[in-house]
Amino acid sequence: MCGIIGYIGKKQQAKEVLLHGLHTLEYRGYDSAGMALWMQNQIQLIKAKGKVSVLADKVNDDAINSHIGIAHTRWATHGVPSEHNSHPHQNKRVTLVHNGIIENYHILKEELLQHGYTFTSETDSEIAAAYIDYCYTQTNSKLEALSKAYHELKGSFAFGILFDDDPSTIYAMRKQSPLVLGTSEDAQFLASDISAFLAYTNRYIILQHEEIAIIKEHQIEIIDLQQNVLPKEVIVSELDVQAIQKDGYDHFMLKEIHEEPQAVEKTIHSYMQDSIEELKESLSYLKDIDRIHIVACGSAMYAGMIAKSLIESQARIQTDCVCASEYRYQQPIYTKHTLAIFISQSGETADTLAALQMAKEEGCLTLGIVNVVGSSLAREADHVLYTKAGPEISVATTKAYCTQVALLSLVACYFAMKQNLLDANNISNINKDLKNISSTMESLIQQTSYRDLAKHLYEKEHIFFLGRGLDYALCMEGSLKLKEISYIHSEAYPAGELKHGTISLIEEGTPVIALATDMDLYEKTLSNIKEVKARGAYVILLISENLKEHVTNDACDDVIYVPETSKFLQGVLTIIPLQLLAYETACLRGCEIDQPRNLAKSVTVE
Repeated sequence: MCGIIGYIGKKQQAKEVLLHGLHTLEYRGYDSAGMALWMQNQIQLIKAKGKVSVLADKVNDDAINSHIGIAHTRWATHGVPSEHNSHPHQNKRVTLVHNGIIENYHILKEELLQHGYTFTSETDSEIAAAYIDYCYTQTNSKLEALSKAYHELKGSFAFGILFDDDPSTIYAMRKQSPLVLGTSEDAQFLASDISAFLAYTNRYIILQHEEIAIIKEHQIEIIDLQQNVLPKEVIVSELDVQAIQKDGYDHFMLKEIHEEPQAVEKTIHSYMQDSIEELKESLSYLKDIDRIHIVACGSAMYAGMIAKSLIESQARIQTDCVCASEYRYQQPIYTKHTLAIFISQSGETADTLAALQMAKEEGCLTLGIVNVVGSSLAREADHVLYTKAGPEISVATTKAYCTQVALLSLVACYFAMKQNLLDANNISNINKDLKNISSTMESLIQQTSYRDLAKHLYEKEHIFFLGRGLDYALCMEGSLKLKEISYIHSEAYPAGELKHGTISLIEEGTPVIALATDMDLYEKTLSNIKEVKARGAYVILLISENLKEHVTNDACDDVIYVPETSKFLQGVLTIIPLQLLAYETACLRGCEIDQPRNLAKSVTVE
């Protein structure tokens, strides 16, 4: 992994198109880049460790233009970041770019070594190229070779493939890892996501599992593994090129935080307009549920933790929130009326998809919460709820997370109503807060104190987050955001747990970010905050405005007040200061905010 772009067209502009696509895909995170171009009757590789700009310098020096090529940004899985491990990989007659992981690469490598193949990289991707060449030798047919390789390669892959005896075609196929095909009158494209070719066309085709794409300059033909031609729908994307520009913001992350109010409002209005009672119709298929599993990774899992807190406390339905990479190995217990909710911004998260497939095999009702229409998760779940975050470019999620929390909050409201645990007064108050949610979020974003508070954080080596209940779930996301983009070590703890050992790490000046937004829990939380304050901690307290009278000098050094709102919506508001604190801290440290080291946007490997 991480980013793929391919081009074939009438115009000799492959170099420009591929570089533009790679620049667009930089948000996914990567450590090297490369491209393969048909030049002077042969495939030539140009690779570089580091940024696409480094590759661009080499390409501009060495490459004439071409009408066909494939390119890739690599996030290291097998082998260190280096030029020889970067993509594309070439072995004999096959050159390819690859996202995913070939799990049986070591077995195939031993077989290929016995047949005289040699390797110059440490990657599983080069072995895939060699194995396709080996299948081509056996079958003397490119399509039969690709079909045979599809069956033998275990794991996940999205391939863009060139054969050195076919200068007029790019081949593509995928298993689990996403791949889309762009089409226009005079050029065709393949990419990891639509943004890579959106500047050239908004018309695309989704390549499915067990399909092979034959891409020529004037057409794209899709066949199955038995070489039957398949009819495919050409979809017109609603994405705007402007949506993937910074629009004057210093970073995509800051832009996306500012887009949160609109994204949350749009998500909410997709399922209700005036009252949460409308959810009884839009979510009517979620009935007779007596147990819920929420399964996700990273920030999506922390959104799920908020949902668990809300559903259990407000709807009284047992809810488990489990990391997707652990879910399959915990032998989850299902009832006849278990609902499994799977959350993924991209809809292509490998661990989450694998967990979904297991739940479906057990006959469990499945619900996907996803931002990308037509993604694997959206297609495979029994039901799907779409967040309306739009494209999110920064690797560290902000607005996609907020829309997940907002949508899960609606789900929690629905279950509370189904259980007859919300009376008319509760419903009226929630509706009122929903009408104001966008403007309330905007007021939090516009506060000017975050940079000043970040000055107390950016030179520290360790930061702690404390909270109880729903606030603890928010602490987990706040801590993750800070770690992701500032590289400061931070940990989130239930407020009552810090004294069970870890308080030994608190010393004079240690920053502690404490959350106390729950009226029912604030007294206990404030007691825990005073424990760290008494040991020299520098405390930033996030507290609801309705609890302002309880703030004392011995509890904190600085305060951020969060507007009072329904418990169902508290998570959407409280996360905003934590996102902006992380952003301002990373800015002061001079970090590369939109593309943090070692991270990838869409994790399509397990």
